[in-house]
Amino acid sequence: MARTAAFCSLGIVTGTEVCGEPPSYRLEARAGESKSVLLQLCSIHVHRAWHLAQLAMNKRYPFENPKVRSIHLHQIKRPVKAIAEAAS
Repeated sequence: MARTAAFCSLGIVTGTEVCGEPPSYRLEARAGESKSVLLQLCSIHVHRAWHLAQLAMNKRYPFENPKVRSIHLHQIKRPVKAIAEAAS
């Protein structure tokens, strides 16, 4: 079974900007009271991680106004075949 291609979550979170880059990082953001969101970010947009996590939290819990208290970044290892295809 073929995997579906994943892209940077920037477009989902902002609703205006779209990024077609493959994700390099998985981001888990947590707020109080066991609220959390998961995002996938490319290496271009990872520097905006905290801001994007807060936007995603506001979108997921619109009436609760949770504040992001922590983020955890996990680097995604891409298969060698995918890296070779991207280089060509």
